[in-house]
Amino acid sequence: MSDFLSNFNKSNYDNTKEKKARESSDSNSNDPQEKIGPINRPESQIPMESTKAAQETPSQTRSSQLQDEMEIDPTYHKKRKQKFRMIGAGILAALCLLFFIYYQATHVKLPDFTGKDLAQARTWATENKVKLKVDQTYDKEIETNKVISQKSKKASKIKKGSELTVVASLGADPEEKLTLPDFMTMKKSEVEKWIKENKAENISLIDEYSETLEKGKPARFEIVNKEVSKENYKRKDKANMYYSKGKETFEKNISVPDFTKKMKTEVESWAKTNDIKVTYEEASSAEIPAESIISQSVAKDQKVAKKDSLTVTVSLGKGYTVPNFADYTPEDATTAVEGLTVQAKSIYTNNVPYGQLVSQSVEAGTQLTSKDDLKVKVYYSAGQPYLKDLRGNTLEGDLQKQFYDEFQSKGATIQYTVRYVDSAEPKGTVVGMSAYNLYVPLDYTVALDISLGNLEGASNPVPKSSEKDSTENEKDVNDSP
Repeated sequence: MSDFLSNFNKSNYDNTKEKKARESSDSNSNDPQEKIGPINRPESQIPMESTKAAQETPSQTRSSQLQDEMEIDPTYHKKRKQKFRMIGAGILAALCLLFFIYYQATHVKLPDFTGKDLAQARTWATENKVKLKVDQTYDKEIETNKVISQKSKKASKIKKGSELTVVASLGADPEEKLTLPDFMTMKKSEVEKWIKENKAENISLIDEYSETLEKGKPARFEIVNKEVSKENYKRKDKANMYYSKGKETFEKNISVPDFTKKMKTEVESWAKTNDIKVTYEEASSAEIPAESIISQSVAKDQKVAKKDSLTVTVSLGKGYTVPNFADYTPEDATTAVEGLTVQAKSIYTNNVPYGQLVSQSVEAGTQLTSKDDLKVKVYYSAGQPYLKDLRGNTLEGDLQKQFYDEFQSKGATIQYTVRYVDSAEPKGTVVGMSAYNLYVPLDYTVALDISLGNLEGASNPVPKSSEKDSTENEKDVNDSP
């Protein structure tokens, strides 16, 4: 009954109702009397079943109609099997879907990293929770940190948490020796091509300004490590190849200040800041203090450019003009110019009259400043040397000082020789001269006789025991020049 009710729905009810209606219509069409209708039939001819039916209650009539309309569906078992098959197929499809979702959640599609940056592979591995193992090797043809190959094929599925192995390039071998060409004979483009082909990235091409070389001309090649030569150069060694940029030109956009009466240090600071070449000249000035600027070669507010030149004159303070000391006497020369230390001295001469200027250490008209030595030596003539008579009143012990003060200190080389002679004069007294009381040349030697004081009447006679020694001394003096 439950199976019947489960299959009894509106559709089956309508089908059953239509079927009964067709059967009723067919049966009525076969009875010609029923076409006339039951109203025209006499009461006696009404079937007993109909009379009985009319006497039944409405509920009994409805129940009876349901029993007449109930039929058993012959496709019931077939539909039931089909239902189970559909349920099983649905369960299988659900399991497949769950497995597919799980597989998709735990596996990821592997890209092709060959030729790509190693950083890109690392980022992908991190985002997809894959362990990345990197094997590195030197490869001249593939750039540094580029992937050379990978263990798993591209587009394949890899489980999250598993390991992906890639081989990455370390670039060209830095320990490889390179045969360096003569860069000085090559164009810059040729050197760039050679560096690229040989992966010599440690060779830098540097452009610099040059006052002598044209633009683009090779200037010099330098290996940074002085212990490395061209013969043992390796790819890892740093080197620089310099090329000329020609002369450097700058725009004249620097305004020159007025440096007059300003300190030299201010000019130095301005020149350093603006990269200006400054030449310093010096001059004395009574108005401008020392170390201040007297004048400048470029006027105030005029424009200059970097590397331009500027000449400024720096004050040395008050100056001193050296006079011509021929206009002064030896006594007046020492006070001729205030601020100058003048040393006046008399010297013997052969042809300059007495008192006339012989020479001065600084030429007349010279400007001296605090930077210079303010001492000036002036020499006046003392005339020709005059040799006085030294006999009788001069002792041998005074001769050295007397000859120095009188002659040698004044530029005359007047010398003397001595011999010891017998005499009643006190011992050591000059008793004889080869020349005296006359003018002598600047170079002259005079012979002097010195008393031995050994004769009668001498105030200090020489003991007889020393007579032999006196004889020997006399011989020595006679032998002297």
